[in-house]
Amino acid sequence: MGFRVVEAGEEHGEAILRLAREDPILNALVLYDWLVLRRERPKACDFYVVLGERSGRVEAACVAYHDRGFDSIVFCGRPEASRAIIEALAPQKALLPRVPPEELPGILEALGGRVTKIYDVFLMACRPGSFRPAIKHPVVRLGPEHAELFWRFLREELRREASLEDARKRLTEPDKPVFAILHGQRIASLALIYVSLPEVSMVGGVYTVPDMRGRGLATSVTSAATRAALELSEAAALIVRTDNEPALRVYRRIGYEVYRRLKWICVGVDVRP
Repeated sequence: MGFRVVEAGEEHGEAILRLAREDPILNALVLYDWLVLRRERPKACDFYVVLGERSGRVEAACVAYHDRGFDSIVFCGRPEASRAIIEALAPQKALLPRVPPEELPGILEALGGRVTKIYDVFLMACRPGSFRPAIKHPVVRLGPEHAELFWRFLREELRREASLEDARKRLTEPDKPVFAILHGQRIASLALIYVSLPEVSMVGGVYTVPDMRGRGLATSVTSAATRAALELSEAAALIVRTDNEPALRVYRRIGYEVYRRLKWICVGVDVRP
């Protein structure tokens, strides 16, 4: 079957949502970006669909999210159609953060020799029946009054370029809370929700400063973020490298289970999961 890649329009919305909702945990980013991000920040992402050459049917969908000097590309649909997207976009600096292993050969062939690094990752999920919170430290939900602390943490610990106003705005989003454990005048450990949908909320940004590790802070702060995620959604989910044993111990302890094993592909960059 031949394919044609075009920019997505409103007329493709129903088909995009149909494809993504076949597996909302795997396709949470596609769902969120179509339903929320493209309306709130239309310049932040571009959507594409793959149409069957003869049928005109939408066989795959893709979002390219523009951030930090490279694109994060996420797709769903028929594997051969997803490959057509990568061939059409021909990314030079990009991250493909959730590629199913069965799609890897076609994606690698489409990328040619541009792959910089491939990581093995788990997509893990937690539902109310398996959730076992373990909060042994005072966890704070950050608000605008913590903007300067959060801003310093982003810049100094995570090496993220952000303005103080960006940090303050992020802490006002009601459906994407940020949780932290404070130590003196700094953030010692942090976890947040970066996607929130009725079906699933994605937990991420889990980080503890090096000199405070080994004290269970990540367990407490991830528990708080997961509890909030399960208040917002039917499931919580996160992505973690398969060789990150300390993180896996934390996530398994509070009730996360492996949902899918995926590939995290870097093109022209090296962004670690």
